[in-house]
Amino acid sequence: MSSTNPTSVEGQKARITYDAACHCGNVKFTVTLDKPFPEQKVNKCNCTICTQKGYVFVYPPRRDINFTQGYETMGAYKFNTKQKTHKFCTNCGTSLLIDFHGTPPGGPEPDKDTLAINVRNFTDIDMEAMEYTYFDGKKLIPRVD
Repeated sequence: MSSTNPTSVEGQKARITYDAACHCGNVKFTVTLDKPFPEQKVNKCNCTICTQKGYVFVYPPRRDINFTQGYETMGAYKFNTKQKTHKFCTNCGTSLLIDFHGTPPGGPEPDKDTLAINVRNFTDIDMEAMEYTYFDGKKLIPRVD
């Protein structure tokens, strides 16, 4: 994995940073996780949007995501209850993340705020080597039209 940078603080386990980007490269960011893959489990959900978009998520705190390019150019999509903002590249359409609270990076209480980051956008990772957890999103919230 050429996109990893282990970091550690004395007395704490090393954390690892991954590079990520949309398909066209207009949106670039890094994500720091507490564990490397495949030790870091990723989540698959069976709800309609996760299935159609091919989402596979990790849920780091907002403070551990650093957008280096294109944050302001991302598009947003909300559906059903309009509680979650799905962010994507407006140029290539790549699905990047779900923002559960809609506050920008550095917003209030970032240590309590997480984003669902689509692991498929991480650079040079082996999706076949991942350990998956599964979530039954179809039963989470009744569909609202």
